[in-house]
Amino acid sequence: MAIEAECVLNFYVTFPQNNTMRINTLFIILALSCVRLSAQGYDYFGIGYNMAFLQSEGLDFVVNRYNETRPYLYDQMQEPRYFDGLSIRGGLARNAFLVDFGYTQQSCVVSAEGIDASGVAIQRDLKNKWNTLDVAFGVNVGDGEKGAFALGVNFGLNSEKSLTRSDTPDNIGKANFAQVQKQFKVGISPFVQLILAGEGGAGVLIRPYYAWSPVTTDYSELNAYINPYTAVGDPNPLDGDLKGLGVTVLIVGFDPY
Repeated sequence: MAIEAECVLNFYVTFPQNNTMRINTLFIILALSCVRLSAQGYDYFGIGYNMAFLQSEGLDFVVNRYNETRPYLYDQMQEPRYFDGLSIRGGLARNAFLVDFGYTQQSCVVSAEGIDASGVAIQRDLKNKWNTLDVAFGVNVGDGEKGAFALGVNFGLNSEKSLTRSDTPDNIGKANFAQVQKQFKVGISPFVQLILAGEGGAGVLIRPYYAWSPVTTDYSELNAYINPYTAVGDPNPLDGDLKGLGVTVLIVGFDPY
């Protein structure tokens, strides 16, 4: 059975001054402002890959301080930007309502190399890693035998870890990462979701999203670990939150009603 709904677009909204909140509000409005909605329902489950371009002021500060205080580096550490990893998701749509659950991994590794005062070549790796349990709610804008389109917001319980290791460039691959800090936080990601399905129910799920968290991470412990001689004069706490654009691509099984 199909549903048709008319949505009035003449409304007044006072956007929050914060840019991130403005984006979240806009996605909610889009999800609730479909001119004509026609949907029945479907189930899906898939596994694949996600990537995101993220930025955190606090994490950038730690990396830049590391570079500034080591003039012997011939290859400076880049600011962490590109995060990627595994994604698993499954969900269902019933008429206009969508809900799904998932598990996401993301990590980014940046490195620096140089010859220290003793004449020894040294490399330091810095890894920022995320493990996230997800639940998403959204509006099923429309679906059919060949796919579906939805808008929604994902809520994630994130475990953020900062790890590092240091050794000679030849031996760095054998060195273990030491976990410096860990923090649990909540993430909020508005998204657009498109499923394209072929014969037999196999398909591709594409989900662009904007990642943001209302909870900041204090990177002062990481700063003290890799910048021990300058951390005492640096800001403490050293807050930042990773935010930016990403996309998830999954191979899914799609079962429309």
